[in-house]
Amino acid sequence: MLTDPLTIDTSFITAAGQPAISREPNKSIYKLTVGSIVYTTTINHTFAKGRRRTMVRLDAKALVADPYVTSNNIEDTTSVYLVIDRSERLVTDAAVVAQVKELLGVLGLATAANIVTTRTAQVVGGES
Repeated sequence: MLTDPLTIDTSFITAAGQPAISREPNKSIYKLTVGSIVYTTTINHTFAKGRRRTMVRLDAKALVADPYVTSNNIEDTTSVYLVIDRSERLVTDAAVVAQVKELLGVLGLATAANIVTTRTAQVVGGES
C-alpha cells in the first residue's frame, strides 16, 4: 500500500497530502478538500485473463454558480485517468515502469512543462 497521506506534487494542491478514506487489498481512495474543491484520488488494480490493469484517477468536484440560473449552484466535476494495461507474462515491474515512462514521453505528458501544457491543451481541445 502507498503511504498515508498520499503526497501529490502539484501547484494546486498545497496541503501536505491526501489522507486515505478507504483501503482494500487492491484499491485505495484518498480525499482532500482545498478551498471549495474536493479532490479524490482512486488507485486500483484488477487482474483477469492473464492481464493486470492499474488505474490512477484524480477527481475534482466543486459547487459553482449555474451560468444560466445564477441563483442556483451546480456540481462541477473534472476527472483525469491513467490506465496501465499489461500482460502478466514475463514482464517485471521494472520493465513496465520503463515502458510506461517511454509511452508517456511519446504522448508529451512526461517531459518539459511547456510540452505538457501544450499537449494537454491540444487533447482537451479535441485534437486526436
